[in-house]
Formats: sequence, C-alpha cells, structure tokens
Amino acid sequence: MIIAVLRHHVRTIAKLAKPSLVPAVIAAVVVATGGHIYERQNRENFRSELKIKVDNELSLIASRVEAEIDANIAALNGFANAVAIRPDTGAEELSELATKLLLQNPLMIRVSAAQGGVVGAAFPPGSQQWFIGTDLNKFATTRSAMERAASMGKPVIFGPVRLPSGRSGFELFLPIVGKAASGTLSWSLVEAVLDDKALYRAAHLREEGQELSQISDGRMQVNVRLAIRDVSVTDNIQDAFLGEDEVFRNAPVIRELRLPGGVWELAAVPVGGWAQEPENGDDIRLAIFAAVVIVVMPILLTGGLVNERQRNIAKLKARESEVLSLSHRLNLALEASKIGIWEIDLKTQERSWDERMFHLHGLSRNGRDPTYDEWRATVHPDDIGAASSVLLRSLDQGLEYRSQYRVVRPDGGIRHIRNVGSEHEGADGRAKIIGISWDVTDDVLMTEQLRAAKAMADLKNVELADAKDRIEHNALHDPLTGLGNRRMLDKALERLSAAGAERPPGVAILHIDLDRFKQINDTLGHAAGDAMLVHASEILRSNISADDIIARIGGDEFVVVLSGAPDDTALAALCDRIIAQMRQPVDYNGFPCRFGVSIGIAVARGATIDARKLLVNADIALYRAKENGRNRHQFFTETLQAEVVTTKRVADEILEGIERDEFVPWYQPQFDASTLALAGVEALIRWRHPREGTLTPDRFLRIAEELNVTAVLDRLVLEKSLADRMRWAAAGLVVPKISVNVSAKRLQDHELLASLQGLSIAPGQISFELVESIFLDESDDVVTANIEGIKRLGIDIEIDDFGTGHTSIVSLLKIKPKRLKIDRQLVAPVIGARREQALVRSIIDIGRSLGIETVAEGVETMAHAEMLGILGCDLLQGYAFSRPLSSGDFLAFATAKGLRMAS
Repeated sequence: MIIAVLRHHVRTIAKLAKPSLVPAVIAAVVVATGGHIYERQNRENFRSELKIKVDNELSLIASRVEAEIDANIAALNGFANAVAIRPDTGAEELSELATKLLLQNPLMIRVSAAQGGVVGAAFPPGSQQWFIGTDLNKFATTRSAMERAASMGKPVIFGPVRLPSGRSGFELFLPIVGKAASGTLSWSLVEAVLDDKALYRAAHLREEGQELSQISDGRMQVNVRLAIRDVSVTDNIQDAFLGEDEVFRNAPVIRELRLPGGVWELAAVPVGGWAQEPENGDDIRLAIFAAVVIVVMPILLTGGLVNERQRNIAKLKARESEVLSLSHRLNLALEASKIGIWEIDLKTQERSWDERMFHLHGLSRNGRDPTYDEWRATVHPDDIGAASSVLLRSLDQGLEYRSQYRVVRPDGGIRHIRNVGSEHEGADGRAKIIGISWDVTDDVLMTEQLRAAKAMADLKNVELADAKDRIEHNALHDPLTGLGNRRMLDKALERLSAAGAERPPGVAILHIDLDRFKQINDTLGHAAGDAMLVHASEILRSNISADDIIARIGGDEFVVVLSGAPDDTALAALCDRIIAQMRQPVDYNGFPCRFGVSIGIAVARGATIDARKLLVNADIALYRAKENGRNRHQFFTETLQAEVVTTKRVADEILEGIERDEFVPWYQPQFDASTLALAGVEALIRWRHPREGTLTPDRFLRIAEELNVTAVLDRLVLEKSLADRMRWAAAGLVVPKISVNVSAKRLQDHELLASLQGLSIAPGQISFELVESIFLDESDDVVTANIEGIKRLGIDIEIDDFGTGHTSIVSLLKIKPKRLKIDRQLVAPVIGARREQALVRSIIDIGRSLGIETVAEGVETMAHAEMLGILGCDLLQGYAFSRPLSSGDFLAFATAKGLRMAS
C-alpha cells in the first residue's frame, strides 16, 4: 500500500514538472517576490509617515494648550498688576476689573482676591459669594500652591479640581507684588479657576465628547487618541485627567508641556494602533496577483498546446495496452472468484464439471466427469431432497434454477454451495441445463452470527429501556424520601399551565418548611435529620391524595400541589392536621425529636392559571407565616400582593431617587456637656420624595439594604455633608466635626479607601459612626483593613448604639475608637433609675480609662442633659437641644442661637 502511494505521488510530481510548467512557476515566483518586497516597503513607509503625522499633530495640540493657558495667565497677570498699581482699590473698582477680566476671558469661571490666604472678594459675585471668607491655608493642595507662587513670585496652576457646583477646572494662583502708600497691600494674592472643558474645547482637544483628534492631508486620514497627565511629581505619577491611561501603555508619541507650577505629559496614538495596514495594501496585492496572472497565462497556454499533441499520441498507445490488460483481468477474475461451471444433459443425466466444481464438492478428478450417484453422495442427506425437487420444479415451470445445499467433505467439514443455472439447447440439439456454483460458507456463518448478535442486541435494548426508566425515575424523585424533586415539580407546573380546558377547576399549592430542623441536624447529626425528613414525607403522603403531587424541593422544604382545590375551610383543616401531626415527638435512638412546620397557601381558580406564579404566591405566604411566629399556616391574599407591589415600587423609586439626587443629609447638633457649646453635628439621611415629602430612614432603609445601595447612600451623605460644611464656613459658621453613618456594605467595599482619598478631608473634620454589631467582625479582613485605613486618613471612628451589641474591652483596645455613643435606651431612664445611672457611669469610666470620649444620644430634656453632665459624659445630642434640621435650617438655627464653637 505504501509503495502504491509513493508511485502515485511520483507520477503527480512528474506531471507538474512538465516543460510548460517550469518556466511559468519561475516567472510567478519572481513576480510575486518583487511584489512582496514592494508591499513590505510600502507598509514601512506608511507606518513611518503615520508616526510623523501623529508627532506633528501632538506638537500642534501642545502649542494650542500652552497658548490658551498662557493667554489666561497673562490676563490674570494684568489683573494682578492693576491691583498692585492701585493697592487701595475699592470694592466697586475691583468688581469692575474682575468683571472685565471674566468677560474678556471666557475660560475663567471664577476670580478672587485674598489677603494672607483668606478670600476677601470673589467674582462673579452672585455665584461665587459662598467663596468669600474661605481660608485657603486649610487645604493642603491650595496651601502648597500659594507657597510655591509666593516663593517663585510667579503664577502656579494645578488641577483639575472638583468644584462644589459639580464642575471642575484648573486653579491659578498669582502673588501681587507692590506696595501701597500706607506700607501694606489690600490684597496679596489673586486666584482664578479655568473651566477644564472650555480649555479642552478652545484647544480643539475634544469632538463630541471624545478625546480624539483627526489628521488629514488628502492622502492619509488618521484618527488619534489623546491623553494628558500631570508628571510634576516624578515619584508619584498621576492618572490621566484627559483621555485614558491605556494610551500611555501603547508606545505613544510623548510631548512634555511645562506650565507654571508643573509639567504635563501629552501622549497620542493612532486609533487602530501602530500596526495598522495602509489603505492601498489591498490594491497592491491585487496588482501583484494581476501581474502574476499576466506573466504566467501565456506561458501555460503555449505549453498546453504542445502537451495536448503529446497526450493524444499517448492515448492511442494506452488503449492498446488497455485491451490487453482487460483480457488479463477477466482471466484473473474467473480464477480469483472460485466459481465452478457445470452442465447437465437432461436426457442422459450426464454431468460435465470444470476443475473448480470437483474442488467445491471434495472430489478428485480422475479423467472423467462425475455420475449422478457420485454427486448425490457429496450432498448432505438433509438437503438432497430439496436440491433434487428444486431442479425438477424449475424445469417443469421453465424458471431459472436456483438452489443452495450443504456438501459434506471427506474430512467431515460442511461447505455451503449456491447454484444458479438455466436451460438451453446444446450444439448437438439436445436439451441441457448449464450453470455456475460457488462457496457461500462464510456468508452463511456471518448471517448466523448477525442473527445471534441481533438477538443479543434485542435483549440489551430491553435492559437499556429498564435502565432508562430507572434513571428517569431517579432524575424526578428525591432519593431519600421517594417524593418528587424540584425538576418533577417544574414539569408538573408546566403541564398545569398548558393544560387549558383540561385543567382541574382549581389548583392549590402548599409551600411547607420545617421549623427547628437545623437544630436537630446540629445536635443529633444528619442521620437524625434524614430520619425526620422521611417521617415528614410519610405524614404528607398520609394526608394527600395519590392523584396530587408532593415534592421535596430543598433541604427541609416541601411543596404540595392539590388539583381540584377544595375551599379555604377544607384547606385550613388539612394544614392544621399536618401541623398537629408534625408537632408530635419522634423517637430517634432514644432521643425525642420535635419540630414544627410553617405552611404558605396559594389558591387559583378559573379558566387561566399561572402555576409558577402560584408557587411564588405560596412562597410569599410562607414568608409571612414565618414572620408571624412559625408553626402556622398563612393564605396568600391581595394584601400580601399589595405589600409585594409596594416594596417593588419603593425599590424602583429609591433607584430613581438616587439618579435624581433626592437623598440629602439632615443634621442634629451635638453639644459639649460642660459648656453647651456646639461640638459637631450628626448627618442623618432623608429622602425628598417628590410626592410624599421628606421621608425618614425607617420608611426606606430596609428596602435600600435589600437593593444593596446603602453604600451608595452613605457616599452621597458624606459628599453632601462636606459641601454643606464649606457653605456654612463661607457664611461664618465653622462646625468642628460631622459624624456620618457607615453601613456594613460600605465597610466591605475594596474601593472604599480609594474613594475617600479623592475627598478633601482635614484630620478630625469627619467621624464615621459604625454600628456596634458590625464593626467587630474580625473574620472579615477587608473590614479590619478599611477601619485602619480610615483612621490613617484622619477620619475618626465612633461606635454607635454602644451598649446594645457584644463589644469587649479587648475589641475596644484593638479598634481604638475616638468616641462611644451611648444608646438612647440606656439614656432615657437615667434620671430616676440608679441602676441605669451606674451603668452609664461605668461606660463613661471605661471610655476615659481608654482615652475614648462618650456621646449620649436621645437627650430628651435638660434634666437629662444635667444628669449626664454630672455623670461625666463629654457630648450630648437629642430633642432637648434640637431635632434633625436641613442644611439651611441648621445654619439659621445656629445663627439665631448665636452658638459658640467648642474648643
């Protein structure tokens, strides 16, 4: 076989190597090689030109950005010079200069003047009035910028920074150099903010919100991705503030833009990367292909005509050889087929056999043909009658002779012979029958084997059918109880929903859950639990009709589907009976086991029934049964449905409220227990509902926790509290600290610390209140790491609701909170209850010994305040002083009261 394959490949190669193909192949290779070299050079030229164009465009962008910033710095410098020349400039004249500056420089959205770092004037006066009075020395970033500007005597720009209005921009600081006649200047510093988006538009950096620049010179059009980042501090390179950081990782073209106070790095890459193909690549490849075809085709046509003549000559010789080969094959086929030829004279019964016939019948040829008796002696005794009768019948009816019989060989072996013959008239005019015979022993044996194999296969098919039935049963049934499983229940519910008019007039679903089953598992082991499950399934079987469905769908959950559901009274009686039987004690290895059941019932009657929805309704009813104390049943009602719909509606409104910025902080003041000076506020979330007004957390916080958005609400309260504190400061009210609540979800957030680092929070300015029941989960490494990171950021930790959880002294030593907040349940009875007084005093003494301040919440009367002050509490909070107030109301409250700040 291998030699034949090799010969075939040699003949194929010989055909391909004909003289007409060799020059064609050589020409094609030469043309294709030259074209490939040209295509590669074209690609290299394209990519080189692409890099040059991106580099030119980036230089142009850098020039535009620098020009815009320099123009605004020059304008601000002119404003500063005008103030320096006239140092005693009045407010009206300063406002006129600032207004003209803002009109002539649309990129500026704010300009202000400060003396000693404190803003004394801000323009435009309407939108920037809040900024007046801001001490820029309080913020590390602005303080550093002012110091650099003063030390260099030059302007300094940094940013972008986030403004309280929600916009962002780049902040400019410029020192005023000059001297008034009196020896002092009215202003020592001017500050301005450039709108970052306006700067980008002025420098043509954006197009429809994308950081893309397009290069086109008529031959090549390239889309460029751009990114800018601040590299002023080389050991702490910032992320890109325009574009994506990915641009810097894709071998970009880089330009440095040196600005007053820092260095920006601009990077650009073409959209599609540097490895993109030139637009004319397909045209070049098509031209190469066309050149190959033009060169090769004439060579092939010429060689083809020559070869055709040679093939015609070769065909004539091949036909002569074929005739000789055909004759040889015929002789070989007759020899290989092992077919014997015979002839019988119908009158004399003389037989004429060839050599193969003697061999088939196990006879030796001794120079004569066999007689009838010699043939008969070779045929198996059981087949001789049939063989003779078939011959006679075919002669009588004039049909073709066909028979098969067994031959007994001299060695005792059996051979099956098949015969085919037909009557004809011989050359001597006598009637004869001539035919052929061949050995079919192998075919007969194979047929018998196939018949036996078929019988075996039929037996296996029966076994497989039985196994399939067992598998299907196991797939649809619980192996422990023998009840249906969840898959069988799903199929049954699908059948009920699709049954239509054939469905029973009513369907009831009982959702059953075992009470106290976990305790049995935990105390006596899973074997005891399995025994209880089997016991429960037997109770259900004994109370449910055989036509109804019982399924175990979970560890200790069962579902019963009743067709033709009875009325509610009968269903209630059935459930009471099941509950009563389940409550009976069950002996397990000498231990009495007791458990109960809670059952949720949902019934549907009518022409259309949604069985899956019915199961959901039963689950809702089960949930209510458990809420009401367990070991009882509960029907699904429209009231339950309404509660579900209400919860869904409130959940949707919460998500919409977050998008519409409807959640705001309210503030309850905290006072120093000794001086009653304002010591801080606690930020409490409120929902400005568009229809129901201001809502307290008890109306929405539980649903927010189910939606997993409490962390988002915490972040909103923190950011808005910081903004309100800045507005209060601008109005002359400085609040020492703001306490905000932090949920467990937010403490588990891996990105919490990163989000806090972006906020401008001075040490001690913000306190995070942690509920006592969640802050000590030492198994959560993320929570522990976040608490430590919060403290490193200068944010204080307060323990809320202290006295209601499970705090230990060791835990307090580990967490080291700034304050403990005594729960209102301990504060309320402190006036007349000595035991509560002693308990509160103990908490205060523990805090003092550990260096922890104490805050009492729920101070309802001034008598409470006096008693808590005597006991040594540090801070007080409650309705005795003020209810929670909105940002504006708190400012008015503090202003009207003339509150002093605690030192």
